Amino acid sequence: MEKKPNRVMNFWIHFFTVICCACFAAVIVRLFWMQIIDYDFYREKASDQQTKVLTVEAKRGAIYDTNGKTLAVSIETQQVTLEAVKIKTPEQAELTARGLSEILKLNYEDTLATVNKKATWTLIKRGVDQDTADALRQYIKENKLGSIIYLSDDTTRYYPYGNFLSHILGFTGTDNNGLYGLEGYYDEQLSGTDGRIVKATNAAGTELSSDYEQYYEAQDGNNLVLTIDAFVQQCLEENLETAVLDNKVRDHVSGIVMDVKTGAILGMANKPDFDPNDAWVLSDSSEAAKIAAIQDPAARREALNKALTEQWRNKAISNNYYPGSTFKIVTAGSALETGAVGTDSSFYCPGFRQVLDHKIHCWKTEGHGPETLAQAVQNSCNPAFIEIGAKLGLRDFYKYFKAFGLTEKTGIDLPGEASGYFWDVNKMTEVDLAVLSFGQNFGITPLQLLTAVSTVANDGYAVTPHVVKEITDKNGSVVATTQTSATRQVISAETSKTVREILESVVTTGTGKNAYVAGYRVAGKTGTSEKVDVGEDAYVSSFVAFAPADDPQVAILILLDEPTVQPITGGITVAPIVRRILSEVLPYLGVEPEYTEAELAQKDVTVPDMTNLSGYDAFNKAKWVGLTTLTQGSGETVTAQIPAPGATVSQGSQVILYMGEQKPDTTVAVPNLTNMSVQRVKSTLADIGLYVQTSGINSAGTRVVAIKQSIEAGERVPIGTVITVEFNDLDQTSE
Repeated sequence: MEKKPNRVMNFWIHFFTVICCACFAAVIVRLFWMQIIDYDFYREKASDQQTKVLTVEAKRGAIYDTNGKTLAVSIETQQVTLEAVKIKTPEQAELTARGLSEILKLNYEDTLATVNKKATWTLIKRGVDQDTADALRQYIKENKLGSIIYLSDDTTRYYPYGNFLSHILGFTGTDNNGLYGLEGYYDEQLSGTDGRIVKATNAAGTELSSDYEQYYEAQDGNNLVLTIDAFVQQCLEENLETAVLDNKVRDHVSGIVMDVKTGAILGMANKPDFDPNDAWVLSDSSEAAKIAAIQDPAARREALNKALTEQWRNKAISNNYYPGSTFKIVTAGSALETGAVGTDSSFYCPGFRQVLDHKIHCWKTEGHGPETLAQAVQNSCNPAFIEIGAKLGLRDFYKYFKAFGLTEKTGIDLPGEASGYFWDVNKMTEVDLAVLSFGQNFGITPLQLLTAVSTVANDGYAVTPHVVKEITDKNGSVVATTQTSATRQVISAETSKTVREILESVVTTGTGKNAYVAGYRVAGKTGTSEKVDVGEDAYVSSFVAFAPADDPQVAILILLDEPTVQPITGGITVAPIVRRILSEVLPYLGVEPEYTEAELAQKDVTVPDMTNLSGYDAFNKAKWVGLTTLTQGSGETVTAQIPAPGATVSQGSQVILYMGEQKPDTTVAVPNLTNMSVQRVKSTLADIGLYVQTSGINSAGTRVVAIKQSIEAGERVPIGTVITVEFNDLDQTSE
């Protein structure tokens, strides 16, 4: 009998066949998706499971000054990592946390919390010095923590001169990325490209033999060679530090020294500053204490961040200010270029100028009377410049304001540069133009002003300021060089020459006398502007100069924001700072002095060596350099002399010659010479056997007085000691 098919059985066979086919199709689709569509994704996951990749950090490029002095460098250090997942017992956890916190100077509770997370890999600290690393290795060995705590090679950014050039250099973060300054601006050039070591591992993560290892070499970063000259920068910083103390500056001081012809920045600094090795530490201890006293954590953190940001701010390029009378250089140059005024123009100053319903006063309340253009600049006369501004007109005033580059950034290769501000020309009145003409009611940065003044000095040609001279690779080969050619001509060479001559007269006979440097033709302009947004008694005192006046090489701007020691005018407060810097920088840069006959007559002289000479020969040798002699003793030859050979003293000083005798070891107390005239200083010191070397104004003016002495009053010194005394002309009471 024939059996009938089992319908139920066939149904289930077909059902499972369909299911199997569907599953197989799904697997095929999934495999296709994984192997074709998501191939890269799964290849990377497989690679991650089968290999271990170690980063070979590229060495960050160094930063050098223009003469090759190292200003920033990466040094070899160690980094500490933790594989807390391998900790077996609470005792191991405690030992790990205790050792890391004590040796690396970390908070114990925070470190223990990190340990207890049992993560597979945690970075504990970078930049560990060799001594600390050795101490940690010993601790690891003693406590058998070798599979838990690891040390590996690392690099740390180091600034060998601390605060030196800090606002320009900037600093790096914990991962060696550039933050602020050149470190941030040129981060891509400096950082290079990291390399890799790829190692094969088994399923347990254990490294296989070196046959499975691939090495990709790191490409070290390039180096920066700056235009900054360490000598010029040091001179600038030292004088700015002194300025802060002498003038009890409430806010800050800034200074820039620039090559007029190329735009190369030779020096740039702000005080106060910070140490880029500890950039996250406030340099102002009193401010740090105030912030630490804030109870609310969020408010304290916000206050600290704000203070740090202000500390890192390069105010020489980032802060807008009213330039005051230093801006009269631009006004005069623009008016001369357009023909609005000429060297034969005349003005009259009654002590004020009425503009619409505003009475604008001159610093000299009784007025200057009739003035030529040169005298108006020498006297820094506001009423005269109000008239000059009116003759120039608002449209031409703004045209040249823009042509000098004051409406835009200079283009310096530093981050954070501001562009200044100027009010809407269409909404300005005669009063606005009046105050604009002498540097009030608009904002520019110190760098913008110095760049504009350099344009005036440089035959009217504008150049772009820059701090990087060239970029080199790790072998020292030049990769790139900064362009230094002029970008445009703003005023004619003839106008430039006229303004240079006028500005030189400001220093020789006008309000800038205290910037005078014997042997050098210095041109300059004073400035004192009011900070109207701060309140009464808040001023910015400044002085801008360039030298030599007939062939300018170097331009300099010094700015004191809120000096509090009276008088606070640019002519008395800031001009002496410019004088001190130029007197060192110009000879250093190879600018030869050219003395006038009057300067030679007053020039200090070097005391010659007269030992072993007869009294007669010694007398003649001293007379030859402008000195007199006084003999002590009855010997035939000079056995000792005061002052010592090589000392620099004023002409006409008397050298004591000891004939057959030894000079005495007597000491005397240094007198307080402040506010004494030149002649009185000389006679006061001569009376007690001391000598003077003069600095600054060296004339017989009735108000030329001593303002500084190299050895403090009351200190006892041997007779024959030379005291360097700096003089100022106190008649310079204008802007």
